Amino acid sequence: MLPSSLYSPSDWAELFTLCAKAKESTDLAHYRQVTAWLTEYSKTHDLPPPEETNDWSDTRYVIQEALMFLDKFAENHLDDFENRKRSQNK
Repeated sequence: MLPSSLYSPSDWAELFTLCAKAKESTDLAHYRQVTAWLTEYSKTHDLPPPEETNDWSDTRYVIQEALMFLDKFAENHLDDFENRKRSQNK
């Protein structure tokens, strides 16, 4: 099963938005929204619930991974524009 068949792009965008808000805010409510999203996702797809212990946090991991993905996307996006600009100036 492909991840894209489980949720729509807007569903994934919602998770990424929640992760960004959790990282940018000191309000724990944003962090809890990520955990709630992951919990609902797990229930909907009959998966184990997110693990939240002193040693491991699926929520923290997902936030970190989502932000790394967004950073890489931003880097690629900027590179594309910079490359296009250089090719136009030749």
